[in-house]
Amino acid sequence: MGEILVQRDERGRILGFAARDLGTAKLAGEVGRMFEAAVSVLTEYLHVHAECSLTEEMALVVDREGPHLDRELDAVFETLVTGFRLLERDYGGKVAVHEGSIGVGVR
Repeated sequence: MGEILVQRDERGRILGFAARDLGTAKLAGEVGRMFEAAVSVLTEYLHVHAECSLTEEMALVVDREGPHLDRELDAVFETLVTGFRLLERDYGGKVAVHEGSIGVGVR
């Protein structure tokens, strides 16, 4: 089963996505196009640096250091999560969307 991981920070803001073992070329293509669309909006419209890999293990990561675009970045990323949840529904058991926090330490 393929999986898409939504990576969030300790405040719940999305920092990036990773996708692996997507199985079919069709599913991998759909996820890849969603990543490409997000990168296009991030770089061309919002002028935010985004790193994207469309190899066998896909990834999309953005630097969220500048707080002035939080709402816009949240809108783009939450739209991606919604799209991934729709793929999860439509591909019935062939892909799962998981969310996890990164960079959270316990003291």
